[in-house]
Amino acid sequence: MNIRKEKKNKHQRVDLGNTLSILTIFLFVLLAGIACNGKGKIPTKPPVKPVLQNKPKVATEKADSMIAPNLSTSTEKINQYKEGQKDGLWKTFYTNGQLKSEGHYAQGLKEGLHKEWQDNGLLLLEGFYANGKANGLMKWFHERGHLAGEGNMKEGIRYGKWTICDVEENGFCIEAFFKEGKRDGVWTIRHEQARDKIWKEETYKNDKLISEKCWDVKGNVIECE
Repeated sequence: MNIRKEKKNKHQRVDLGNTLSILTIFLFVLLAGIACNGKGKIPTKPPVKPVLQNKPKVATEKADSMIAPNLSTSTEKINQYKEGQKDGLWKTFYTNGQLKSEGHYAQGLKEGLHKEWQDNGLLLLEGFYANGKANGLMKWFHERGHLAGEGNMKEGIRYGKWTICDVEENGFCIEAFFKEGKRDGVWTIRHEQARDKIWKEETYKNDKLISEKCWDVKGNVIECE
């Protein structure tokens, strides 16, 4: 998402594309999905799909991602199966040795905190899961390392307040609200060069734009072009 380009193009409504499969690496196509390019939807799933192996008792593989041997310094065993399903702590690694993903499983489903990294070590995703679905605070990060999107999910559906940030500029973000996965409430965009000043507010109800207001940097009401 490029919030600045959205403003220079005389106001295109914030659209945060919903189309990302559980992680497809351009976290923006990612959260340019999370960005501003039209109707204001953001991805429900993380950007880069972790490559976790389905075969038990595999130590390493010559692939982009590989299951590591038990390198944990704790007493907890990793990459275990129970009745043919992933169970307990799982870790995968890039071929360069960098940790790619880490999290617990129960009966083959994600449970608790899961994290994913780029092959350079920068964090890509962290969030909480229950019964294999996102439940709780979720965070995605741009490939440069700064925040792309942050908010809560229930059963894999967005709700409440979300923060959606520009792909090029760290800290330049939109305040967004969702109800049962649909845009609902006031979305706020601030001026690029005066971020304590509101540039635009869009009010949504049941995923539809109801009204919008715009201001200049001095706080004067202006027409939303």
